[in-house]
Amino acid sequence: MHPFILNVKKTIAKYEMLQPGERVVVAVSGGADSMALLLVLWEIKRDLSLSLVVAHLDHGLRPEAKEEKMFVRKAAADLGVPFVSRKVDVREWQKGQRLALQEAAREARYAFFLDAAREQKATKIALGHTADDQAESMVMRILRGSGTRGLSGIPPIRGGMMIRPLIESWRAEVESFLKDRRISFRSDPSNRSLHFLRSRIRHELLPILQQYNPRVRQTLVQMADLFRAEEGFWQKLVEEKFPAVARHHKRDSLALDIPALMEQPFPLRLRILRYAIEKLRGHLRRINLSHMLAVESLLQSPEPNKNLHLPQGLVVEKTYHVLSFSKSKEEAIPFEHSLFGPGYLEIPEIGRGIRLEVQQRRPKEPFEESSCIALLDFDTLDFPLIVRSFRPGDRLQPLGMEEGEKKVKDLFIDCKIPLQQRKRIPLLFKEDRVLWVAGVRLDHRARLKPETRRVLKVEFI
Repeated sequence: MHPFILNVKKTIAKYEMLQPGERVVVAVSGGADSMALLLVLWEIKRDLSLSLVVAHLDHGLRPEAKEEKMFVRKAAADLGVPFVSRKVDVREWQKGQRLALQEAAREARYAFFLDAAREQKATKIALGHTADDQAESMVMRILRGSGTRGLSGIPPIRGGMMIRPLIESWRAEVESFLKDRRISFRSDPSNRSLHFLRSRIRHELLPILQQYNPRVRQTLVQMADLFRAEEGFWQKLVEEKFPAVARHHKRDSLALDIPALMEQPFPLRLRILRYAIEKLRGHLRRINLSHMLAVESLLQSPEPNKNLHLPQGLVVEKTYHVLSFSKSKEEAIPFEHSLFGPGYLEIPEIGRGIRLEVQQRRPKEPFEESSCIALLDFDTLDFPLIVRSFRPGDRLQPLGMEEGEKKVKDLFIDCKIPLQQRKRIPLLFKEDRVLWVAGVRLDHRARLKPETRRVLKVEFI
């Protein structure tokens, strides 16, 4: 048996990913990792009496997608494995969910895989993440300031259903295996584009770090394993301590006893607060360390009555000895922040952020197309810039309008943006002039021009 297959079997056994007789949806894009995953599971399916289904999603983003679908369909047919597919408009999904493009694509993928598993009566969904993906994710999370939960990396098993049999295998091993078996695969051009953070980490940052530590990738994976083990310990402790701190838990609210909470050490207290939010909402999306520290500041405040608004309508209220969490549909509170240079700015009032990057213009290299990314003529700008919420009377000259201005309110109406969402959309300003209504429209005067040499790339995350 090929060493690569033996290593994958070892990973499956180590984490008890599969049980005999299970039906598995295999996520196959046509790339090297997913093709290796499919072939390995096909070769060991008799040992575990597995039945497989190939699932392929077309994100509706690239012209090569139709050929990739046909390639995966043929690969499944050659192995005698059922094939299911779906095409989604990720850009429409992105607009509806107000997400970054890559985040929207990921959510669309997982939604499709879960639907496929239900339709096919499958008990597991196999994904093709490798040890290299783990190392790259660790660097991304370090750059974003993740806590230890984030630094536990990509879990081998998520929710008891999502499994990653290649998570302890390296990309070089994958490619060697495919070469030995003469298995073809498709390459996604976006994996080489330096406009994506993960690609820059893969092709630029990690090679530099390897000059300081040739085994930096292995070190990052080892760190993820250690943090994951620690998080398992903390999770068990939080679950043990939580009943003594909780006062009540209803469908739309949850209350904690402040004196009991303050008796806990700071690291445990933060985890209890995060656990409470997760129990109420069912997830922690849009909640990051800055939000947890804001709740901690609320606890420490000498004021007996005070509240705090967190992303997606979550209200935290301190009332004497009780800290309550409740769901609300109130609009986001007004905000205004200054941007003094390139980098990332967190907007805690809406649970989103803005990333700015100044680039030299490269005419032959296309930029990523996304409603959440704006490319501005930096030659006509300088810092500081301002990002703030919408105010009545704000005006801009929408892209394509050669003369005159338009009220931002009228733009929202034309784009059918609900009233409750309008104050959650950041506006980027230079002094008193709107440059970009994030995710909606660029100002015509801020557009790239033939003579533009420096580009300000602004991403709404």
